[in-house]
Amino acid sequence: MARFHLVDGTNLLYRAYHAIQGLRTSRGMPTQAVYGLLTMVLKVLREHRPDGLAVVFDAPGPTQRHEAFAAYKANREETPEDLKPQIPYALETLRAMGIPVLQVEGVEADDVLGTLARRLAENGHEVWIVTGDKDFCQLVSDRIRLLDTMHDRVTDPDAVRKRFGVGPERIVDLLSLTGDAVDNLPGVPGIGVKTAAKLLERFGSLDELMRRADEVPGKRGEALRAHRDVVLANRPLVTIDTGLDLPVDPEALRPGEPDRAELARLLRELEFHRLLEELGVADVPPEGGTSAASVDTPAEWVGLVAAEDGAWEVADGREGVRACVDDLAPGWLARLADPSVPVVGHGLKDARREFALRGAAVEGIAVDTQVAAYLLLPGRRSYGFEDLVRSRGLGVEAGPGGRARTARALAAALLDELEREGLRRLYEEIENPLIPILADMEVRGIRVDVGVLEGLSREYARRLEELSERIFQAAGERFNPNSPKQLSRILFEKLKLPVVKRTATGFSTDASVLEELAGLHPLPALLLEHRSLAKLKTGFLDALPKLVDPRTGRIHTTFHQTVTATGRLSSSNPNLQNVPVRGEEGRRIREAFVADAGCVLVSADYSQVELRILAHMSRDPELIEVFRAGRDVHTETASRIFGVPADRVDSRMRREAKTVNFGILYGMSPFGLARQLGVTHETARNLIDAYFRQFAGVRTFLSELVERARRTGYAETLFGRRRPIPELRSRNRAQREFGERLAVNTPIQGTAADLIKTAMIRVRRELDEPDTRGALVLQVHDELVLEVPEAEARRCADRVRQAMEGAARFDVPLVVDVGAGPNWYEAHS
Repeated sequence: MARFHLVDGTNLLYRAYHAIQGLRTSRGMPTQAVYGLLTMVLKVLREHRPDGLAVVFDAPGPTQRHEAFAAYKANREETPEDLKPQIPYALETLRAMGIPVLQVEGVEADDVLGTLARRLAENGHEVWIVTGDKDFCQLVSDRIRLLDTMHDRVTDPDAVRKRFGVGPERIVDLLSLTGDAVDNLPGVPGIGVKTAAKLLERFGSLDELMRRADEVPGKRGEALRAHRDVVLANRPLVTIDTGLDLPVDPEALRPGEPDRAELARLLRELEFHRLLEELGVADVPPEGGTSAASVDTPAEWVGLVAAEDGAWEVADGREGVRACVDDLAPGWLARLADPSVPVVGHGLKDARREFALRGAAVEGIAVDTQVAAYLLLPGRRSYGFEDLVRSRGLGVEAGPGGRARTARALAAALLDELEREGLRRLYEEIENPLIPILADMEVRGIRVDVGVLEGLSREYARRLEELSERIFQAAGERFNPNSPKQLSRILFEKLKLPVVKRTATGFSTDASVLEELAGLHPLPALLLEHRSLAKLKTGFLDALPKLVDPRTGRIHTTFHQTVTATGRLSSSNPNLQNVPVRGEEGRRIREAFVADAGCVLVSADYSQVELRILAHMSRDPELIEVFRAGRDVHTETASRIFGVPADRVDSRMRREAKTVNFGILYGMSPFGLARQLGVTHETARNLIDAYFRQFAGVRTFLSELVERARRTGYAETLFGRRRPIPELRSRNRAQREFGERLAVNTPIQGTAADLIKTAMIRVRRELDEPDTRGALVLQVHDELVLEVPEAEARRCADRVRQAMEGAARFDVPLVVDVGAGPNWYEAHS
């Protein structure tokens, strides 16, 4: 017996189109439907490993059902304009992957799927139909199941009975009675799913029900008898045809070898860079291009450096860079180190870092084409050099010198674009000066006390053992808490706790499920605590020591300047944004980040910077006055929305007011606020309304942000950074609402991002002064961390505070909390 997965391509394509928020290429072509469909198909291949698979789509044009019933699906909207161009890409990409794609002219995909499923099942095979369409429930049997990849839900015969009140064999009868609003099929008035199920249970079948319709009393009986023709006309329209004359050869449904060149071409055109890696075709050279493997220097190019009268390339990886440094004469290296010599390249942060590790300097960075492209196309997944060159009609010249000339041509084109878009000043004053700062922070790194982490790891191991024993006692037996299968058996079969949601392989035991069950039994709460400690242990206590460079005793994180659409910096290996900030666990982990002997860490953190930006941008007089007077904004907000004096505000009121303050920043709806606070929808709406009554200028400002973004097509920060928001023009309501939230929070978040970058540049200038010693080592959220000699800590802290508070002139004061200590926690407290 083989296992076949038959994918309802049309259904998944539409669901992905509506579910994913406005994914587009840099050229503006929508791609969310293709991306969602491909990821769901890959999920099936990865998690289920079927013996055979086919993706079935509706063919263009009318079908037999349209001919039989003119109004069939007449209420459906025309295919959305931004979905139409995605359909050919979906079919072509699947075919390039080697996946069978089926379309039969004049026949709906449902009937093709039904025929294939029934024939395969009759031949003894196991069939899974991947769809979200309820009509397929009529095909469910011991050999045919439905799989909803979007909700990890499996439908077997028992699930059909639980959902509809009838078995699969009566689904056609039930749909004939209820009709189907999606397909514009009318039903019997007053007869919904529950009533239809009761009638079919009483009479046994639709035929018997209609024969004995006089026995149904009241208005339902009258409606049933009056709509006899409707019911009988519905039956063939809701019945999936499983008897088409299709050749069913299981071998033809087995995925074949991919067309790697075509697949790489399509994925590059769609800008699905992660899928290029996942599908193993990233090494396929673009048409007319040169594969990295064919270049003399190792690995893939990440840096390209060009001086006025000389050129060379920098290869990824330390060995490649060492080879470049060794091959260059000392005179060439001294050109590189001269800040007056303009250097143009792609990915120059990495080049500066790797050259610095070899004792060579890269100064005078004039244009980094990667960073320039990021400003023009924020939110793109990657900024490949050759992709950028070709998208501007430039050809990639062969060889290091040719590539350097190409880089200069690309740099000139990008600078012209930055000028036209009003972004050149942002590039030259913020993004470009930041490149060497980030590179130098990566080279320096921060010292980590491995002994502290190892001690914490041992302590956590003991705590996890104790928790495990309490878990076993609560469960009444020993089992593996990390096994979803074993845990599912304990929770739902042994303890009989209610099933919250299903997955493709059974019942879900994720965190949301355990949180919902925690009030019913002590076991779920213990499991949540166990998972939290285990995550901290594996994610930080055990992972961080492995990232320490044995030669320096320091962690050298990688900062990413071209990732987030808001302009925020991110980091990896480790991701510093995930290091816990508050609570006992966060304190103890931060204590492991330490200064060198004779030095201290200085932490400088903007206080409530996004709310201060909101006050300045909205010009709300009440909010401005709160900050000018130096009052606590959360206490003041609580006082106003709850109608009590500030000295009567308790911790609960302040906590809820804080949630409201930040919820306003992120465009949170009453529904979202209600969930976060654990209150009713009405209470949440009243809190938001009370806020806007007190700070009316904020309401006006946020509305203006949305209207401005809708008019221009982008959101903009105070520093001029722009983020396109095509979602605002979507025909899909969920996408439009998402776009409205982006329009509200992007100017504020983006301004905060620009501010911290400006602060880094100003702080670096202070540190470059002859009478100042110290170095930036970390940037996390709105915080900068420096390592300075202990004797200069106070003077350095004062200069850092002045530099950061003077990074912008607002209508409210910028406040920076500065501290110093032997470790990150003591410096930050």
